[in-house]
Amino acid sequence: MEPVLLCTPNFSEGKNGEVIQAIVNAIGGISGVKVMGVDKGQTVNRTVVAFGGVPESVFRAARAAYEVAIKHIDMRQHKGSHPRIGAVDVCPFTPYRGVELAWLKAEVERFAREIADLFRLPVYLYADSARSESRRRLPDIRKGGYEKLPERLRDPEWAPDYGPIVPNPRAGATVIGVRDFIAAFNLTLNSRSETIARRIAQSIREREGGLAHVQALGWYLPEVGFAQVSLNVLNLKEMPLYKVFEAVEEAARSHGVRVTETEIIGILPEWALVDAGRYFLTRAGEGSEGVSTQDLVDVAVRSLMLAGFRPEERLPERVFGPAEVGPDLGELSLRELVWQLAEREKALSPAIAVIIQSALALSVAARIAAGLPARNAFSHAEYMQLLQDTLLALQHPTVDLETIRSLSKKVLRGFALLRQMGDVLSSDQRDTLLLLLELFSGAVESLAAAYLPFQAEQPELAQEKHDVELQGRFFHEEILNRLRV
Repeated sequence: MEPVLLCTPNFSEGKNGEVIQAIVNAIGGISGVKVMGVDKGQTVNRTVVAFGGVPESVFRAARAAYEVAIKHIDMRQHKGSHPRIGAVDVCPFTPYRGVELAWLKAEVERFAREIADLFRLPVYLYADSARSESRRRLPDIRKGGYEKLPERLRDPEWAPDYGPIVPNPRAGATVIGVRDFIAAFNLTLNSRSETIARRIAQSIREREGGLAHVQALGWYLPEVGFAQVSLNVLNLKEMPLYKVFEAVEEAARSHGVRVTETEIIGILPEWALVDAGRYFLTRAGEGSEGVSTQDLVDVAVRSLMLAGFRPEERLPERVFGPAEVGPDLGELSLRELVWQLAEREKALSPAIAVIIQSALALSVAARIAAGLPARNAFSHAEYMQLLQDTLLALQHPTVDLETIRSLSKKVLRGFALLRQMGDVLSSDQRDTLLLLLELFSGAVESLAAAYLPFQAEQPELAQEKHDVELQGRFFHEEILNRLRV
């Protein structure tokens, strides 16, 4: 599968539709890039464009967006309620699939240096790209906003990482970096009071002793007609969306108001909504066992009051397919792999057990193959690919005939590789080979049995089932004979 990099730049323009469209066109005009969402706000005078694709194309699209934004946005005329320091206020890059973090950090620094040189623009590195802790947080970098930028740049402690130490006359400065997924989460109140929204934000934000990993602002939006609490949740694993939502609801009730709807600006990982769906079902006493991913996402969208949220556009999994787990599997211990597979099985029907068993056999072999001598390194790569392909079947599990056929081929290929491995395993690894032999034999037996429900309507499948069993027995006997020798 192709590597995928995500990017969600924030532009200091939310009113001029022609300028916004020109930026979107510049991004979408790059081959290999998909625009996922465009969120514009008039009062905040800010637009967020989310896009992703092949890493090289994403960098080209980001460069094109900078060029259009700097040409059309004049910060000397800009007014808006959202903190900002430049025409392209911040440009974060998030690895999604097949993007090595060390490589990405180096490429983002190269990109930042290029932007600084091309546009004579002060550039700050932030988040995972920051060169010091004081520059990790975006609010710390843009303290004082565009208006205080000249004074801030004169301070040696706040000299930019790249570019001049004076603002670009039209474009100000920009912030660039690598970061993980965050949630830009806005919650609208049934109140027009900006004061109440600010008080709720103050009680929620981490800096004031509220929720960890949460930044918060409160404002009144004339285009909506109500006040809003605007949040950035910086670590969705440690501070899940449902906790943030319930904390804001509780704070709102303490001020005599309610949350009436919410919105996500930009994109979210699917697992963040799946976790929320599980939580809300469990809280309702229904439980989430056996509930599909799609249904869990639907429950989360409704429970979090997300207005206008389109999963097919805002979830990378729906746009680009699942994130790869293959590159990380080799770093897991066998115990961790087994636990991961077992945990997934809880949410799957018993009919999927054959997929679990196949993946388990391949995972054990992959771990053993990883420790083989260099001349057998090909085995590791092929086993990992077989395992990856098998695990992908768990993303959208359906035990149809084609799935059974595909798994049978993969497991039998794994069995054939196991026979080759038997030639080089040392004598003290005989017990390991026996374990692998039993795992593969069990997987083949399960796959052969899985043909039976289809055989009633297609009697010719009896021969196909027989061939699978025959090949399995052949590999089993071959390996056993070598062990006896």
